[in-house]
Amino acid sequence: MTRFRRTALTLAFAVIAAGAFYLLRETRGPSQPSAPRVGAGPESDSVPRESPPPSAAKAPEIRKVSPGADLFELLRGLAKAAYDGDGRAQYEISRELDRCEMTLALVRKREGDPESLIWALPESSWSQPMKEGAIKELRRCIRLLKEDPFADLPPRQGGYTFRYWAERSVESGYPLAVVDRTLADWSRFTDGGTLERQRNSEALGKLTTAAASGDPEIALAIGFRQSAYENPPRATSAAGWMLAACRLGADCSSTSRAVPFWLCYDPNYPSCSVDGNVELMVSGSLSPAAYADAYAQSQVIEEALRSRDPDAIRKLLEKLL
Repeated sequence: MTRFRRTALTLAFAVIAAGAFYLLRETRGPSQPSAPRVGAGPESDSVPRESPPPSAAKAPEIRKVSPGADLFELLRGLAKAAYDGDGRAQYEISRELDRCEMTLALVRKREGDPESLIWALPESSWSQPMKEGAIKELRRCIRLLKEDPFADLPPRQGGYTFRYWAERSVESGYPLAVVDRTLADWSRFTDGGTLERQRNSEALGKLTTAAASGDPEIALAIGFRQSAYENPPRATSAAGWMLAACRLGADCSSTSRAVPFWLCYDPNYPSCSVDGNVELMVSGSLSPAAYADAYAQSQVIEEALRSRDPDAIRKLLEKLL
């Protein structure tokens, strides 16, 4: 089971069923095989270690994708900056491509109208709200089936896939990409965090540096990803990180990029709401005693993050990991 699917189940998010496709897959090294994604041809076996020379032009501002926004045009607008080495643009593209693939893979290479194919999914595993949610995502991403937002970039064997952009973003040192990769590696090395092994000082160092950068979205991402484990003390600490991140200004609304409320269309998970927010989610997932503990921890975490004290942040991460 993937890291994200464990996270989604733990937090009662409705993962699109049929065991099929998942969002925000863990970023594996380039030697791992993968199915072809957006772009022509199969994924190449490696990502060039040397990035193209940076452009002197200022990268465009990263805009949050609203439900009515044209995702294809956003990706096309970010392509040049990403190609020239902008880590944030690379990360944004990789996240959006990966999210879209979760739905597009349901209809890719199948004959017939894409929406009709989704409506025809078996009712035993696909409820009406789930199909409606999948179709909403399909309409958001549909242009990626037949058009290439990276057509203006130089041709590349394997195309410009999710894994390519994710790897480039890590190489660029973009903090959120580094956090994603580090936690994914940590999860694999420790069998999902369930085995007692010596802590990886390099991983802790990377996470500490990222968390000390002052970006509350990093603290939210760390907390959300670590909330997946079936370990009550760790889940409480993870909740504390999320609560602290929310107070520090992270986007904890229903449109959060770190927490996928857009998946909350499965009636089997009534506690999950597309109109929810992170704080309500946390309070609803913990007992009163555990929530009180998480809130107390969040105050300590918030103080450490505000001060950007690497020693204090590292100690808190050790407890979380």
